[in-house]
Amino acid sequence: MISKEELLSADHLLHHLPVAVIIARNRKIISFNARALEMFRASRKQLAGASFAVLYPEQKDFEDAAQHFGPLLARRVYFHDDRIMRRLDGTHFRARVRGHGFNENNPYELAAWVFTDVVMHEQDAPGQNLSLTAREREVAALLVEGLTSKEAAKRLGISPRTVDIHRCSLLKKYQVNSTKDLIKRIVS
Repeated sequence: MISKEELLSADHLLHHLPVAVIIARNRKIISFNARALEMFRASRKQLAGASFAVLYPEQKDFEDAAQHFGPLLARRVYFHDDRIMRRLDGTHFRARVRGHGFNENNPYELAAWVFTDVVMHEQDAPGQNLSLTAREREVAALLVEGLTSKEAAKRLGISPRTVDIHRCSLLKKYQVNSTKDLIKRIVS
């Protein structure tokens, strides 16, 4: 029988959360819960100490994610992003990813990640999922950073007009009328 102290321990609570949680240090997995093992169809041995790269379809996806999430983690912005992730059996699935970095100066030094299966989420709440293109995600991240269209365009190597087109698409998808409201919706 589990004692009251064991039942309320942080490790026990983490292990039994109803969402997949992975803790990483410098993008290497140091802790995870049972739901993460189930979601990624992995064994403890496969995840413990592994690079987060094993959870992405391609190395480029892993590298792009670092550029996308780093500024958000550094600013301690509450965000979520839908990503294609890789299970360790080689299959892919759509996951909603949320993260929190504990060091603003080095956001990947220690970070906690929460994953939910988008398909299961859509079944629970139909019509509430947004499908964003990779470029829309990039533009959204730069808007959250506070960049203007001109600054975002320079960073992405595209024209300010193209940034504005993506911003308009984001406004429509999030059903808001201003960039200020868009940023609020993205980070909520």
